[in-house]
Amino acid sequence: MSARRIPLLSYVFMKILEMKPATYDRHMDRASRGHVFKAKQAVAEEVTPGSYVLDIGCGTGDLARMMIERDCIVDGFDMSPAMIMAAEERIETEHLARKFSARQIGVEGMDGIAAETYDAIVSMLVFSELNDDERCFALQQAQRILRPGGIIIIADEVVPQTGCRRILQSIIRLPLFAITYIIATGVTRPLADLAGDMARAGVTIVKEVRSHGDSFAMIVGRKKGEGEP
Repeated sequence: MSARRIPLLSYVFMKILEMKPATYDRHMDRASRGHVFKAKQAVAEEVTPGSYVLDIGCGTGDLARMMIERDCIVDGFDMSPAMIMAAEERIETEHLARKFSARQIGVEGMDGIAAETYDAIVSMLVFSELNDDERCFALQQAQRILRPGGIIIIADEVVPQTGCRRILQSIIRLPLFAITYIIATGVTRPLADLAGDMARAGVTIVKEVRSHGDSFAMIVGRKKGEGEP
């Protein structure tokens, strides 16, 4: 099996692995041959040290830990009670109480966050789980709660830009889509125009890095600073 296919399979089986949060990060990294770990590192490195960060879909707090190592303070949320429990255990065992907080909500809870709160917002393999309305709402709220000049970084599975790669992605995904739905009652969907969705929410795209057969992207957007046209 090609190295390009390995990450794609790991994204699809992510919903199954979430059923065992204690070993989720280790199994995801193993299934992706380290790609997920490297993607988290790339996201963390885009965040300015010392930033106040919101982690959308924080999971067990692995990405949060990387940003804390860069002197950031991180608030995270996740819909999964098991993931939040694992994140809280990490906070306790790694003594992160003053640097990381996690709570169980979905993106609909973002409207309760005060405007212009965060320097940065990050999300890893979450937006592909949202429907169109949820994704639009989350991006609009992200733009609202970012401080002027703040950045949003989203890393996720995307639809390849060329026809041949799109066909290959569909062929690989079809049987796995059914399996994950039956086992985990949930699926992920590659994003067709993530950069466009972010731009329509009002942020300026400053970087887009695609990898693994054009099936994965990290996109960095920036909210305009005060006084910018």
